[in-house]
Amino acid sequence: MTDKRKGPFESFRVEVDPERIEETLDGIRDRVRDSFAAGRYTKVRLSYKGRAILPDIPLAIFLATEGIAFWLVSPLPALLVNLGAKAVLDVEFIHEADELVQEGLALYLDGELDAAEAKYREALERRDDDVSALYNLGTLLRVTGRKDEALRVLRKAAMGPDGHPDVARAAEAVERLENPKKRL
Repeated sequence: MTDKRKGPFESFRVEVDPERIEETLDGIRDRVRDSFAAGRYTKVRLSYKGRAILPDIPLAIFLATEGIAFWLVSPLPALLVNLGAKAVLDVEFIHEADELVQEGLALYLDGELDAAEAKYREALERRDDDVSALYNLGTLLRVTGRKDEALRVLRKAAMGPDGHPDVARAAEAVERLENPKKRL
């Protein structure tokens, strides 16, 4: 399942005006600072036209590589190479909650409902408004017969950001739970 959530690092494309390089660098620093304040980003995914080109890279290695490139090559050439690559590649930071949701989904599909529920709840501890975790937890609760709790969780998921696929699914699930006789 591809998550199209709008996060602080949906993409790292940067337009550079040669007269405003310092301002651009400050903006990049602010984005990095905001991402750490927003949660636990643990991996970086490099993709081209929506497809990952490498396995996910641990965030520490990605940042260390960036730092080493600036130190070894000098800032201006390293900046130009980085900006050139980032104009073509998308850089997506993966949140720890996203990984937990994927683990929960795998457990759910294996029939390990208690373990899956624990993973979804752990993801929600990391990011309490994670729409995918809410939707998957709500679905699991519905399947296990906890309708009231499922409705509460699915309603919260349905209030997520516009365009997120799990928001629409959660709204449909709420409708089905609230109006079971209106099924198609």
